Amino acid sequence: MVIPQEYLTTVFLLPGGFTAFPESFAIITAWNPMDRPATRKENELADESLRRSLELRQIPYLRVTGCSPDLSHREPGWGVRMSKEDAVKLGKRFDQRAIWWVTGDDVKVVHCEDGSEEAAGSFRSRIRPMP
Repeated sequence: MVIPQEYLTTVFLLPGGFTAFPESFAIITAWNPMDRPATRKENELADESLRRSLELRQIPYLRVTGCSPDLSHREPGWGVRMSKEDAVKLGKRFDQRAIWWVTGDDVKVVHCEDGSEEAAGSFRSRIRPMP
């Protein structure tokens, strides 16, 4: 599957001062399913549903917002420690095209439909402080 270029250039807003990351984790959003713009209310409801799903599974989560490099487009999501397979399933459940998978400093975009991956470079170089 072809990963849209925007996914490969995404930068991430994190809570200020947060630098302790697990060895591997996923970043999942519920905003704009299959890249179709949704209303703010629809996106917020989907985001809350994803958060509740993580909470019910007792999976620790951290707010991570994926953004265009100029920060003009933002999609709040969650950094979660779970297996890549479970993260892809969860992304698919929320009708997402892909998730981000971080191992060490490497970030990959993983397509939710077929599990194909595309390297996106250094994770730490994509971190921006949350305003």
